[in-house]
Amino acid sequence: MDALLEIKNLNIAFRQGKGFSQVVSGAGFSVQPGEIVSLVGESGSGKSITALSILGLLSRQGKVTGGEILFEGKNLLTLSEQELDQVRGRKIAMIFQDIMYSLNPVFTIGSQMTEGMRRHLGYAKEKAWQEGVRLLQRTGIRDAERVMKKYPHMLSGGMRQRVMIAMALSCQPRLLIADEPTTALDVTIQYQIMQLLRSLRDETGMSILLITHDIGVVAEMADRVVVMYAGQCVEEADTKTLLSHPAHAYTKALLQAVPGLHDERSRRLYSIPGFVPQVYGDLTGCRFASRCPFGESCPGRNNEQMLLCAPGHLSRCVWGEGGGAA
Repeated sequence: MDALLEIKNLNIAFRQGKGFSQVVSGAGFSVQPGEIVSLVGESGSGKSITALSILGLLSRQGKVTGGEILFEGKNLLTLSEQELDQVRGRKIAMIFQDIMYSLNPVFTIGSQMTEGMRRHLGYAKEKAWQEGVRLLQRTGIRDAERVMKKYPHMLSGGMRQRVMIAMALSCQPRLLIADEPTTALDVTIQYQIMQLLRSLRDETGMSILLITHDIGVVAEMADRVVVMYAGQCVEEADTKTLLSHPAHAYTKALLQAVPGLHDERSRRLYSIPGFVPQVYGDLTGCRFASRCPFGESCPGRNNEQMLLCAPGHLSRCVWGEGGGAA
């Protein structure tokens, strides 16, 4: 089966002074039709930047300096702005991380809900309004007709998140990018939002690229996981394999830092020492080496390749089982 989305050797840089600083280096992964793929990693790993580059939404300071972003076989990086506008919202939709500022405060929910459908699907105003009401109801919003007439500041965080999901689904996209869709929501609402996204995937067959810090969400939602660190993809595997047999030292450290329901009260949570590097361009070899427990004794600290640990399981760490160049 051909991948719906395939990112190959993606490089992204941001202007810094008179030059550019690389923030994503050689990133690569794919999303199959109907699949949920999760991007995980600490803040500053390059997850959101990678997602924004798919839709050409990098700020003026940033630019893609190499690689390909293939969607339905087309390289999105070669499309004109006008051609890309036909993809945004229509074929690829995005739920942005900061829900408090993602909706326009001066327009009603109904106005924002219907805009994409009228533009991309050619719906008349009345039909777009009816479809907007239906979508809000589908996302669990009661009295959707009244909510359509409200402004964003009149809604709670959970309601705004549901509105954002409804807007993202309004043009029946093939790929939904969800960047931290449960940020700032309480645990109950988080669970409801995740269940909603999964049920919508099952009903519509759309693919989801889920960006999150929450390993619990990954375990519940994702079919496959891509771990990012310091602008690189450092491990990729199906969810069950990655959670039970992580190969990269960074992935192991992330999992050790997650509290468990059955932990003994005396257990101290693990904390990864140090910080994610702020500048990546001059780094060679393993970018996690300075924080890795194996440190200078690691025989693979100069490795820069993804290694094949097992079928479908890739890692940049030589401590993983197996180990041949991918």
